[in-house]
Formats: sequence, C-alpha cells, structure tokens
Amino acid sequence: MDERKKAYELLGLPEGASKEEAETKYSLLIRRDRASRQREDSKQSDEQRLYLEEINKAYKTILEYEEKKTVEQYNASAYGRYKGMAGSAEKIDHFFSYYKFHLLGVIALILVVIYGTKGYIDHRNHAAALAKLPPIDVSVSFYGEYLTKDGSHILSDLSPLEADILSDFPQWKRVKAFYTYLHKDMDKQEDLGFLEKSSIDLTMNQPDVYILDKTNFTRLAAVGAFLPLDGANAAKLGPGLKPELELKAKMLVDDENAPEEHVYGIDISASPLFKGLPLVGKEYIAAIGAFPDRPDHAFEFIKKFAE
Repeated sequence: MDERKKAYELLGLPEGASKEEAETKYSLLIRRDRASRQREDSKQSDEQRLYLEEINKAYKTILEYEEKKTVEQYNASAYGRYKGMAGSAEKIDHFFSYYKFHLLGVIALILVVIYGTKGYIDHRNHAAALAKLPPIDVSVSFYGEYLTKDGSHILSDLSPLEADILSDFPQWKRVKAFYTYLHKDMDKQEDLGFLEKSSIDLTMNQPDVYILDKTNFTRLAAVGAFLPLDGANAAKLGPGLKPELELKAKMLVDDENAPEEHVYGIDISASPLFKGLPLVGKEYIAAIGAFPDRPDHAFEFIKKFAE
C-alpha cells in the first residue's frame, strides 16, 4: 500500500478526498482525542501518542500531495504551450521570479554607471569648450519682470542675448548673460518658487552689471547688492549723464549710524539698444554688483546704454 493511500485510510477518508475534507477530518480527530483525555482526566498514553503521530504524518502527507498537485496544474497551465520546452521555460521563469530584484539592481547600477560616465564626459567636453573661448569682458544679469518676445519667462539659450549685447561693443570678445525671472508682486503662492530660484541665482551668478525693474532694484539696493555710482564713481559714467536718470536708495540696517542715501542705479529704459534684444520689459535699471570682477567694463556698459 502506497503512503498516500494509507494516509487517507488513517484519516477515514476515501482516496482522492479534497484538501478541505482532509482538514475537517484531521481537526475532528484531534478534538476527539483531546476531549477523550479530558473526560478520563488522564495523561497521554504511549498508544495515544503513537496514534497522534500517525495522524499528523498522514495529514502532512495529504497536504504535500495536494500542494504538489496544485503546482503541477499551474505549471501545465502556464508552460504547457511550450510542450517539449516546458521544463526549460519553467526554469527560466523561476529564475526571473527569484532573482528579479537582483537583476533590477544590476540594471539600475549599469544605468547609473552609463549616465555617470556620460555626465562626466559631457562635463569634460563642456570644460574643454569653455577653455577655448576668449575671456569674459563683462557679465550681465537680467533680473526681474522680463519676458521673451512670445511672452514666456523661459529662455534656455542665452547665446542670442549675449550676441546682441556684444554687437554693441565691437572692442569686446565675449559677453556672459544671466536671466532670472521674478514677478514684481510676490504675494501669490506660485511666485515663491521664483523667489527661491532668484535667491540661488543671486548667490551663484554675481554678475558685473544688473538690469532690473524698479521694484527689484529697490529690494536689492536695500541689502547692499550694488556699488554706489556717485562720488568718485560718478566720473566713470561720463559728464553727459543726466541727473534725472540717477536712482538713489538707502540700505536697510538696524543701526543708528545708518548709511547715507546713494545713487545705485541708472535708468536706461529709453535706450534704443534694448529694442533688438530677445528679452522685453517695461523698465531697465542698470546697476553694478557690489564686487564686480570687471568694474571698468561694467561702467563702460552703463555709459553706452545711457547715451
């Protein structure tokens, strides 16, 4: 008698009984044995212990058989279409099931290496290209409510802007431009992102010349972002500068000895040189950064646009 057939007989079930029937009969036999010992108030005898061991073994045999039958039915359904190749298909499927996270990790690592290598190569190529360029003659940042001619605040390619500015200074070889859009009224929630970006741009760019609207000029002048354009610096802008174009401001400090009001900006909004530029605004206030790398060219730039 094979082991499986014997297991069914021990549980008092016909061969081929369902898994649910085996579970029900096994539970019944266990409860019956426990109730019998409780009524007799006796310990488990050797005979009873052997009987329970046989019952447990029989139940386990039936469960293993049912589990094997379920797996075989699934494999027949999933891999039966492969016929002679069913075994290989099953092994491949099991391999990917067990090692799919390992494979995904390896693929992710490969992608990281590929993109990391590409980024490094791009960085090297970019650095090599910059090394071939002539030195920067002046850097200019358009900071404020300036839009492209089609009404967008996105200008990813600044080379046309740089070329247009450079065309007005034939003695120069290179102009570096920056662009930060910032709305005048920042009381809206959506403007907070622009405000955060503008703060980063102020820290990272530090241009020689700023072109701003009046609102942002006033904000930055109050925190000491600009070089004073009066006093000894006034002569650098030329004798022809009209006083009405000068914009004064005072730094905000918590000090009794607050600094005096100074000229920090020049209104060059009327300059015809802005007409061909790819950025459009209502106001153009020129200011020089507090610590310019090329101060002489910064003054030359403002003087040219103020003519």
